[in-house]
Amino acid sequence: MSDQANHTNLAGDQKTWPVYITIENLPWARRNSPASMAVLLLALLPIPPNLSKSSKADQRQRKINADTLQDVFELIFAPLEHVAHTGIAIDCADGKVRQCFPILSAWIADHMENVALHGLKKNACPKCKVRTHELGTNATSHRTRDYARYQRWKQENQNSGSESDNDHIMCDNLGIGENIFHRLNRVSASDLYKPHVLYTIYLGLFKHMMDWIEGLLKKHGQLQAFDEVWKALPPYPGFLVPKKAYPEVAQWQGQEMRNLGRGIFGVLAVALRQPGGAQVIPFKGGLGCIRTLVDFTMMAQYRSYTSDTIAYMEDYLDQFHKLKDIFLEF
Repeated sequence: MSDQANHTNLAGDQKTWPVYITIENLPWARRNSPASMAVLLLALLPIPPNLSKSSKADQRQRKINADTLQDVFELIFAPLEHVAHTGIAIDCADGKVRQCFPILSAWIADHMENVALHGLKKNACPKCKVRTHELGTNATSHRTRDYARYQRWKQENQNSGSESDNDHIMCDNLGIGENIFHRLNRVSASDLYKPHVLYTIYLGLFKHMMDWIEGLLKKHGQLQAFDEVWKALPPYPGFLVPKKAYPEVAQWQGQEMRNLGRGIFGVLAVALRQPGGAQVIPFKGGLGCIRTLVDFTMMAQYRSYTSDTIAYMEDYLDQFHKLKDIFLEF
């Protein structure tokens, strides 16, 4: 897993890119406990400055940055290349020594890091070949990406000079860099991408959703009522009482967004009570959309699933996509 992070406030806009490692079969309570040392820092990478121009010098520097990233991760993954085939003796928790075959099974990161590591453009999905105009829909019939074919295509065209936009489209929105996972033994690069509640829902969907809600509240003059209810929430175990109105918070982190997810539906229901004649449809549609997203989020955090709970989640997701058009103007 990896997560680009800012330095302290005194360091300005400087960032580093920490890479962490853990094993998959740990209990969730132990993995989430900092004292257990279940998640270890594997590498701390510098992040080059953004290149906003499209000059030849900047394009050349982007290629150098992508090649450097590839070389660094090849060095990080080097210990996995041999043991994936031959195995290695590992002391297990029950005191026995077993021949194990460690492989990379998942990579947890936000979307921008995933597209960089998979060598894609920022408007592409690391797992499937969904087109740009279909992003944000509930389409599920797209083919899985074949990164081995992409690598063969790049090798065949590496001496052909600069690539045109049409070449990128033909190659499914490939970026400048290569997929850093494609040489790992027994690893399917498209299966490494795993949606994460924090990155995908709280820092992704919920952040977008709050922009939609804020626009809806401003249009109907209910933003002040929302803020008053939000600041009046009482304390509860596991819930952090908000000290500021939502627009007054400068930066929302994961903990604050999780807190928001616990109370947003109730606060919004109170703020949108007693609608006028023209407000009934948008208020009802907005509340229905938020309810389905909150229900999906709560069930996504279950420790185990059955066919029934998965069917509930699929239904919530379908309903969310059907109702979200009520926020289209925002």
